[in-house]
Amino acid sequence: MKKTSAMIKSYGAIPLGELLSLGEIKSDIGDGVHAKGPDAKVLEDGTIQDAFTKEEIAEHIREYIDACKWFRDSGWEGIMIHCGHGWLPAQFLSPKYNHRQDEYGGSFENRARFTTELLKAVREAMGDDFLIEIRVSGSEHLKGGLEIEDAVKFCKLCEPYIDLIHVSCGHYLSSSRSWEFTTAYAPHGANIENASIIKKNVSVPVAVIGGINSPEQAEEAIAAGKVDMISMGRQFFCDPAFPNKAMEGRADEIRRCLRCGRCYPGPSGEHETEKWTIKYPPLDSCSINPDTVWPASHHKIMPEDMPPVTKARKVLIIGGGCGGMQAAITATKRGHDVILCEKSQKLGGLINFTDHTDHKIDIRNFKEVMIKETNKSGADIRLNCEVTPGMIKEINPDAVIIAAGSDDLILPIKGIENAYTAMDVYMNDFKQLGKSVIVLGGGLVGCEAAADYVDKGIKTTIVEMQECLMPETTGLYRTEVHDFLDEKGCNYEVNARALEVGKNYVIATQGDKQIRLEADCVVNAMGRRAHPIDKLKEACDCKVFIVGDCMRARQIGDSVREAWTAAMEIV
Repeated sequence: MKKTSAMIKSYGAIPLGELLSLGEIKSDIGDGVHAKGPDAKVLEDGTIQDAFTKEEIAEHIREYIDACKWFRDSGWEGIMIHCGHGWLPAQFLSPKYNHRQDEYGGSFENRARFTTELLKAVREAMGDDFLIEIRVSGSEHLKGGLEIEDAVKFCKLCEPYIDLIHVSCGHYLSSSRSWEFTTAYAPHGANIENASIIKKNVSVPVAVIGGINSPEQAEEAIAAGKVDMISMGRQFFCDPAFPNKAMEGRADEIRRCLRCGRCYPGPSGEHETEKWTIKYPPLDSCSINPDTVWPASHHKIMPEDMPPVTKARKVLIIGGGCGGMQAAITATKRGHDVILCEKSQKLGGLINFTDHTDHKIDIRNFKEVMIKETNKSGADIRLNCEVTPGMIKEINPDAVIIAAGSDDLILPIKGIENAYTAMDVYMNDFKQLGKSVIVLGGGLVGCEAAADYVDKGIKTTIVEMQECLMPETTGLYRTEVHDFLDEKGCNYEVNARALEVGKNYVIATQGDKQIRLEADCVVNAMGRRAHPIDKLKEACDCKVFIVGDCMRARQIGDSVREAWTAAMEIV
């Protein structure tokens, strides 16, 4: 921790630590230690919670002070005490959690007493030159939860002891639904207005966080006097140079957070409903910044382990999607001579569909940044150029990176030719669709397409042969998309296998029965399959790397990381 604080200070920045106390959210891990919160109770999952005694409250406050001293002795300039997201201070404050009859329960001031006593004690112990920040939820966005009026009253009570108020929202136990972490289906800057209300009622500076990934929105909020500072988390994984690029007038070069949840898939990585529990594989990095990895869990080659380039190599990259572009950017940066061939008339590949949906504005921004970076990289970019085995032999490269992408998955279903493909619908700006549509496939492709359709007022039914929707994506994102579909009135039939497709109907088996669904049209959104590349591989008399969808259909983060790794391995 001393090394970390020294590193932060070496850049002229101020290191602040963060302290939070779980309260009843502490998991029962079999250690015999019960969760502890305002009340004694048994939680829904069977976890036993004990109530804090007055003596234990005083002891806990001393533990906070000990932690602050430990941070100070390690070179840190202050602390952020987390009072939002359903952690212990918020549990004491909330009448939903706190039913105490003593001076720590009942009235608003009593429910805030735990936090005000904590902050007062920390201030007295640490002195005026130790920065104290608190993080609050402007709204928990939960039925019966704390709202902006509560946040304002709470901040005013805390104000005498603090230097900064950091406004977030939501609750840990409902991360995406409460916007603790926003996704692509939540607004950017979700907390700015609540932060503005708090700022009008206090005299200390106010910072805000929540889906802010553009310097334009950040600048607008500060210039309008709504907040004093902008906080960012995931955006700095995507592009640590964000503030420098903004300051230097290079905002169009910022890789803006997709809010996809790859870096943080959710509290448990699980999504539960009455019918199923889906567990997701651990994810460990940013989708669009391949330099960002978590060393504790990441076992691939790290940048410092890469062998140096011995000489410039001729590198042929086949495909100009996100994988091909990242490969070109990285390979040229390392000093290689790169030829990038794209069979269509523009770079972007599959993610060019984002030009036709506002739900994907963040991916669209990423695509435009990648195109700009690729064009500036110095690579020999050849559009309308479909690579053939003969062309590979003629170029005679030292290494080939194949990023040829994927094709629509067309299953052998009777009449499947009657269905439009999801990508064709996007590229034609939804002109094929009538007032109602059946979407074949409830994976990521199908559900995101359905979200666009219902948002346009089109009655939509998803047909999925598995027992749930989008099992391949993260808990945070899946929950948000699912809720969006429910809110817009999307229908779905799970455990339903399509038998026959007509221009305006689908016949499917569902368990031991057969169902017939009718609509104005049918869209095939059953996913993607790898583009065939065997002949291209056979023509290569050199090292070959296969990245992205042409290995198997996956997601942006996979393509970007594999392309980066391939380019780094060429020496």
